[in-house]
Amino acid sequence: MPATMDYAILPYSPEFAPAFDRLNRAWIEAYFSVEPLDNAVLTDPQRYILDPSGELWFAVENGQVLGCCALLKQDDGAYEFTKLGVDEAARGKGVARALLRHCTERARTLGAPALRIFTSTKLVPANTLYRSEGFPVVAMSPAQQARYKRGDILYELAL
Repeated sequence: MPATMDYAILPYSPEFAPAFDRLNRAWIEAYFSVEPLDNAVLTDPQRYILDPSGELWFAVENGQVLGCCALLKQDDGAYEFTKLGVDEAARGKGVARALLRHCTERARTLGAPALRIFTSTKLVPANTLYRSEGFPVVAMSPAQQARYKRGDILYELAL
């Protein structure tokens, strides 16, 4: 079991925007390259996530952002869990799991029929997390396959 950390999961506040960009850019650049859609979302989360009925969540301890993620509303009412980034120093301490569980409950509360996660099989720890939280793999439509070059696996949990 991960070490207990004393952090809160907080909604977006403008002071968290730089951490959202930094934490996500770090993992994207480590494994892939930043795509135009990534850059747009990371530099203007208000426009690309919050304005279209999405949410941003941050794990914060003593004013320091340990991790972040987003919920994006889809056309069919489902939500997508995306842009999960955890500070390197906080990895392995349950931050990603706490954010995922929080967003699963938020999607349920918002009445979503499902929560989806598009990811890459290269991201082994993330895939291990999603499977351990009961997210089954489902087939992607051609439109879903075209969203990101790196996305080669889709998880979808019925809520």
